[in-house]
Amino acid sequence: MKAISGFPTKQELRDHKRREIVRCASEKFGTEGYENVPLDAIAAELGVTKAALYNYVSSKNDLLMQCYEVGMDRLIASVEQAMDTPSDTAAERLRIALETYVVTMTRKDMQYLWNDIRPLLAPGDKRSVQTSRDKIDSLFRAMLQDGIDDGSLRADLDPKLASLVILGAVNWVGIWFRASGSKKPQEIARAVVSDAMRGYLA
Repeated sequence: MKAISGFPTKQELRDHKRREIVRCASEKFGTEGYENVPLDAIAAELGVTKAALYNYVSSKNDLLMQCYEVGMDRLIASVEQAMDTPSDTAAERLRIALETYVVTMTRKDMQYLWNDIRPLLAPGDKRSVQTSRDKIDSLFRAMLQDGIDDGSLRADLDPKLASLVILGAVNWVGIWFRASGSKKPQEIARAVVSDAMRGYLA
Protein backbone atom coordinates (compact mmCIF):
# COMPACT_ATOMS: atom_id res chain seq x y z
CA MET A 1 0.00 0.00 0.00
CA LYS A 2 1.35 3.40 -0.98
CA ALA A 3 2.14 5.76 1.91
CA ILE A 4 -0.09 8.83 2.17
CA SER A 5 1.89 11.87 1.07
CA GLY A 6 2.50 14.51 3.74
CA PHE A 7 2.85 12.18 6.73
CA PRO A 8 6.35 11.73 8.18
CA THR A 9 7.94 8.32 7.85
CA LYS A 10 9.22 6.36 10.85
CA GLN A 11 12.77 7.37 9.94
CA GLU A 12 11.80 11.04 9.72
CA LEU A 13 10.15 10.83 13.14
CA ARG A 14 13.22 9.12 14.55
CA ASP A 15 15.51 11.76 13.07
CA HIS A 16 13.32 14.50 14.53
CA LYS A 17 13.49 12.94 18.00
CA ARG A 18 17.26 12.58 17.72
CA ARG A 19 17.60 16.25 16.76
CA GLU A 20 15.49 17.25 19.77
CA ILE A 21 17.66 15.16 22.09
CA VAL A 22 20.83 16.74 20.68
CA ARG A 23 19.33 20.24 20.86
CA CYS A 24 18.31 19.79 24.49
CA ALA A 25 21.65 18.26 25.47
CA SER A 26 23.61 20.96 23.66
CA GLU A 27 21.82 23.73 25.52
CA LYS A 28 22.15 22.04 28.92
CA PHE A 29 25.81 21.14 28.38
CA GLY A 30 26.46 24.73 27.34
CA THR A 31 24.63 26.48 30.17
CA GLU A 32 25.18 24.02 33.05
CA GLY A 33 28.40 22.22 32.11
CA TYR A 34 28.80 18.69 30.77
CA GLU A 35 29.83 17.26 34.14
CA ASN A 36 26.73 18.65 35.83
CA VAL A 37 24.13 17.25 33.44
CA PRO A 38 23.24 13.56 33.85
CA LEU A 39 21.22 11.75 31.22
CA ASP A 40 18.32 11.68 33.69
CA ALA A 41 18.16 15.49 33.55
CA ILE A 42 18.04 15.48 29.75
CA ALA A 43 15.30 12.83 29.80
CA ALA A 44 13.31 14.86 32.34
CA GLU A 45 13.67 18.02 30.24
CA LEU A 46 12.29 16.16 27.23
CA GLY A 47 9.54 14.44 29.21
CA VAL A 48 10.75 10.92 28.44
CA THR A 49 12.36 8.12 30.41
CA LYS A 50 16.10 7.60 30.57
CA ALA A 51 15.53 4.21 28.97
CA ALA A 52 13.94 5.95 25.97
CA LEU A 53 17.13 7.97 25.43
CA TYR A 54 19.08 4.76 24.98
CA ASN A 55 17.16 4.15 21.77
CA TYR A 56 19.12 7.09 20.33
CA VAL A 57 22.38 7.24 22.28
CA SER A 58 24.58 4.53 23.71
CA SER A 59 26.09 6.66 26.48
CA LYS A 60 26.53 10.22 27.68
CA ASN A 61 29.82 10.35 25.76
CA ASP A 62 28.02 9.21 22.60
CA LEU A 63 25.49 12.01 23.09
CA LEU A 64 28.32 14.53 23.52
CA MET A 65 29.87 13.25 20.28
CA GLN A 66 26.57 13.76 18.47
CA CYS A 67 26.34 17.28 19.90
CA TYR A 68 29.87 18.03 18.70
CA GLU A 69 29.14 16.80 15.21
CA VAL A 70 26.03 18.98 14.95
CA GLY A 71 27.86 21.98 16.41
CA MET A 72 30.91 21.65 14.18
CA ASP A 73 28.68 21.19 11.12
CA ARG A 74 26.90 24.41 12.09
CA LEU A 75 30.22 26.28 12.34
CA ILE A 76 31.42 24.93 8.99
CA ALA A 77 28.13 25.83 7.29
CA SER A 78 28.21 29.36 8.72
CA VAL A 79 31.73 29.95 7.39
CA GLU A 80 30.95 28.48 3.97
CA GLN A 81 27.86 30.68 3.67
CA ALA A 82 29.86 33.76 4.68
CA MET A 83 32.49 32.93 2.07
CA ASP A 84 29.83 33.28 -0.63
CA THR A 85 28.98 36.82 0.45
CA PRO A 86 29.72 39.27 -2.42
CA SER A 87 32.67 41.47 -1.48
CA ASP A 88 35.39 43.47 -3.19
CA THR A 89 38.34 41.69 -1.57
CA ALA A 90 39.25 38.38 0.04
CA ALA A 91 40.16 40.31 3.21
CA GLU A 92 36.57 41.51 3.44
CA ARG A 93 35.26 37.95 2.97
CA LEU A 94 37.63 36.80 5.69
CA ARG A 95 36.32 39.48 8.04
CA ILE A 96 32.70 38.50 7.34
CA ALA A 97 33.48 34.80 7.81
CA LEU A 98 35.30 35.38 11.10
CA GLU A 99 32.54 37.57 12.50
CA THR A 100 29.94 34.98 11.48
CA TYR A 101 32.07 32.28 13.11
CA VAL A 102 32.24 34.22 16.40
CA VAL A 103 28.51 34.98 16.45
CA THR A 104 27.71 31.33 15.79
CA MET A 105 30.01 30.09 18.55
CA THR A 106 28.29 32.31 21.13
CA ARG A 107 24.90 30.64 20.71
CA LYS A 108 23.70 29.05 23.94
CA ASP A 109 23.58 25.64 22.29
CA MET A 110 27.22 25.97 21.19
CA GLN A 111 28.95 26.79 24.46
CA TYR A 112 29.82 23.14 25.20
CA LEU A 113 32.21 23.19 22.22
CA TRP A 114 34.60 25.42 24.16
CA ASN A 115 34.43 23.34 27.34
CA ASP A 116 37.51 21.43 28.44
CA ILE A 117 35.55 18.20 27.95
CA ARG A 118 35.97 16.43 24.59
CA PRO A 119 34.10 13.30 23.50
CA LEU A 120 36.16 10.13 23.57
CA LEU A 121 36.28 8.33 20.24
CA ALA A 122 34.88 4.83 20.22
CA PRO A 123 35.59 2.07 17.68
CA GLY A 124 33.47 2.70 14.62
CA ASP A 125 33.12 6.47 15.07
CA LYS A 126 32.84 7.90 11.57
CA ARG A 127 34.34 11.26 12.33
CA SER A 128 36.47 12.87 14.98
CA VAL A 129 36.22 16.39 16.32
CA GLN A 130 39.67 17.05 14.86
CA THR A 131 38.44 16.26 11.35
CA SER A 132 35.91 19.10 11.61
CA ARG A 133 38.47 21.46 13.11
CA ASP A 134 40.78 20.70 10.20
CA LYS A 135 37.96 21.50 7.78
CA ILE A 136 37.43 24.91 9.41
CA ASP A 137 41.17 25.56 9.32
CA SER A 138 41.30 24.70 5.61
CA LEU A 139 38.48 27.16 4.85
CA PHE A 140 40.26 30.02 6.58
CA ARG A 141 43.59 29.09 4.99
CA ALA A 142 41.95 29.31 1.58
CA MET A 143 40.58 32.79 2.34
CA LEU A 144 43.97 33.91 3.64
CA GLN A 145 45.64 32.66 0.47
CA ASP A 146 43.03 34.46 -1.64
CA GLY A 147 43.79 37.65 0.28
CA ILE A 148 47.50 37.28 -0.38
CA ASP A 149 46.81 36.66 -4.05
CA ASP A 150 44.52 39.70 -4.53
CA GLY A 151 46.77 41.98 -2.49
CA SER A 152 44.29 42.73 0.30
CA LEU A 153 46.40 40.82 2.85
CA ARG A 154 50.15 41.00 3.49
CA ALA A 155 52.21 39.26 0.83
CA ASP A 156 54.57 37.72 3.41
CA LEU A 157 51.86 35.86 5.34
CA ASP A 158 52.10 32.10 5.80
CA PRO A 159 48.44 30.98 5.43
CA LYS A 160 48.94 27.92 7.64
CA LEU A 161 50.48 29.84 10.52
CA ALA A 162 48.18 32.83 10.08
CA SER A 163 45.12 30.58 10.26
CA LEU A 164 46.32 28.95 13.48
CA VAL A 165 47.02 32.33 15.06
CA ILE A 166 43.77 34.00 14.07
CA LEU A 167 41.60 31.00 14.99
CA GLY A 168 43.45 30.74 18.29
CA ALA A 169 42.46 34.33 19.01
CA VAL A 170 38.79 34.12 18.05
CA ASN A 171 38.24 30.68 19.62
CA TRP A 172 38.95 32.17 23.04
CA VAL A 173 35.70 34.10 22.73
CA GLY A 174 33.86 30.84 23.26
CA ILE A 175 35.67 30.38 26.58
CA TRP A 176 35.16 33.81 28.13
CA PHE A 177 31.87 34.87 26.51
CA ARG A 178 28.89 35.19 28.84
CA ALA A 179 25.38 35.86 27.54
CA SER A 180 24.77 38.03 30.60
CA GLY A 181 27.55 40.43 29.58
CA SER A 182 26.99 44.01 28.47
CA LYS A 183 27.93 43.48 24.81
CA LYS A 184 25.97 41.61 22.19
CA PRO A 185 27.64 38.80 20.20
CA GLN A 186 27.81 40.92 17.02
CA GLU A 187 29.55 43.74 18.89
CA ILE A 188 32.08 41.34 20.36
CA ALA A 189 32.63 39.67 16.99
CA ARG A 190 33.26 43.00 15.29
CA ALA A 191 35.76 44.16 17.91
CA VAL A 192 37.66 40.86 18.27
CA VAL A 193 37.93 40.24 14.53
CA SER A 194 39.04 43.81 13.89
CA ASP A 195 41.91 43.40 16.36
CA ALA A 196 42.76 39.88 15.14
CA MET A 197 43.01 40.98 11.51
CA ARG A 198 44.81 44.27 12.12
CA GLY A 199 48.29 42.92 11.52
CA TYR A 200 47.26 40.89 8.48
CA LEU A 201 45.95 43.64 6.23
CA ALA A 202 48.11 44.87 3.37
